[in-house]
Amino acid sequence: MAYLALYRRFRPSGFDGLVGQEHIVKTLVNQIAMGRIGHAYLFCGARGTGKTSAAKIFARAINCEHPVNGSPCGKCPSCVALSDSSNLDVLEMDAASNNKVENVREIREKIQYPPVNGKYKVYIIDEVHMLTTEAFNALLKTLEEPPEHAVFILATTEVHKLPSTILSRCMRFDFRLIPTRKIADLIAKIYDEIGKEYDDEAVVAIARAGNGSIRDALSVADVCVSYSDGKLTYSDVLDVLGATDTHKITKLLEDIFKSDTGEMLEAVEELCDSGKSVGVLCRDIITRMREIIVAKTCRTGKSILELPDEMYDELKRIGDETDNSRMLRALEIFSEAEGSLRYSATPRIVLETACIKAARPEADRNIDALNSRITALETAIKNGEFTVKTTLVSPKTATSSAPLDEPYKKPEKAVSKEQNADDDYIGDMSVPEPPAEDNGFIPPIDEGSPDLNTVKAEPQYAASANMSAAKIWGTVVRKLRANGNIMLWVACREMSAELFGRKLKVIAPDESSYGAVTKPDNLTPLINTVKSVGDYDVEIVRQNEEEKIDFFDRDVREVENTFGKVAKIKE
Repeated sequence: MAYLALYRRFRPSGFDGLVGQEHIVKTLVNQIAMGRIGHAYLFCGARGTGKTSAAKIFARAINCEHPVNGSPCGKCPSCVALSDSSNLDVLEMDAASNNKVENVREIREKIQYPPVNGKYKVYIIDEVHMLTTEAFNALLKTLEEPPEHAVFILATTEVHKLPSTILSRCMRFDFRLIPTRKIADLIAKIYDEIGKEYDDEAVVAIARAGNGSIRDALSVADVCVSYSDGKLTYSDVLDVLGATDTHKITKLLEDIFKSDTGEMLEAVEELCDSGKSVGVLCRDIITRMREIIVAKTCRTGKSILELPDEMYDELKRIGDETDNSRMLRALEIFSEAEGSLRYSATPRIVLETACIKAARPEADRNIDALNSRITALETAIKNGEFTVKTTLVSPKTATSSAPLDEPYKKPEKAVSKEQNADDDYIGDMSVPEPPAEDNGFIPPIDEGSPDLNTVKAEPQYAASANMSAAKIWGTVVRKLRANGNIMLWVACREMSAELFGRKLKVIAPDESSYGAVTKPDNLTPLINTVKSVGDYDVEIVRQNEEEKIDFFDRDVREVENTFGKVAKIKE
């Protein structure tokens, strides 16, 4: 006798052998027990989940004279007759190759004849979504009102392609993907029956390769039987699947999370030289990274992954040493790279670029990468791995490198009343001592902003006499950091500000900064923070807009400072 593949040899003959579809089995068995047989059924779901097997079992069960728990007994005359593939009471048609309207017309002509042996004449139409529009139209009336002895069972993997007129005439049953553990138990049972020795990890690896499909998993199991004469091991299954060495992938990810670029590129070189496809390597990296995340975050991760103990402990160790934000961002990077590989003429460059990008979060502007960097800095400071050296910034040049621990010194030259005898006195030009709460930090003063003298000279700036625009903005930025608005703080650090009366104009250096600050979620806390410093209105402008808007206002202030508010100035 010719050799039969495992998925054909062990195809279930009763509902009790249908794995992972208990919700469907229960409904069909109850219909058989109560005699409430419908005229049209639709079995839909992924490949290898038991649609065709369930259809064949149901066709024999409704014709069985003495069903056992809803399944055909296999002994009565009807069951014996239906076991013959040439029987005309159960007709199976492949719609992928018989999708014309003529094939449906042939069914309509023959459906009027009653069954020969059983109670029902069953038509199983597999891959029904392949029928043409004309064939569906020809089937509609017959499907809605078939003879009493006729039952239709339609099976499809793409139910969305069926017309709604067909869907409304059928009782729909959705077949689910089979859990990995149930597939593994089935493979172990089959191996025990055929006398094949195996490791538990090997069986689980085969079941996981099926991705919820029993037929796919049994096809892999069939190859594994021929691959190994002795006991089937986990490594044997990896060789059959063509998967990458798991230890090398784990080492690569460890180098990535340690930002060891040199070791990482050497690992990529070794993996590529092994002859594996770059696309397969990328998928293996994503799979292993997902396993690291599960091992770190799930208390039942060991039972979910069902990996060897040594491998699971290694993955958990890497996960515990890595920040969640960084792992999430790395997973996104490699997922994007997998999509780019199919269109790239240099797939290896795409993979290496993804590895470098994941290993160096400082080069990544993504929010998860920034969070990862901030977390790493906070952890390093908390552990005392380095100290931060703060310098005193000169109020005029903002380039002084005087350390914080040195005493603050006033400028040697200060403008006095005597030195300004020929001019109107406009205030003391000396720079005041820094407040104690600022820790000696004085933010740089933008050359275009009104200085302290102008502020004191004009009544409209009287409320700002003690604080320049740069001082106000520096206080605002520090408060954003203290309040935990980290992303807004990062964006505002690159900006400057100018003061016009009671209006504080915040100048964004580029379009990305402007867009980040003007978002409602960021603008509201920024305005509230400014209000907590002083009663100022806030306006966000771009750099080029600031130059156009401020040109006339600066000229006005210069004239008013020189001549007072005597002349009426018009634009």
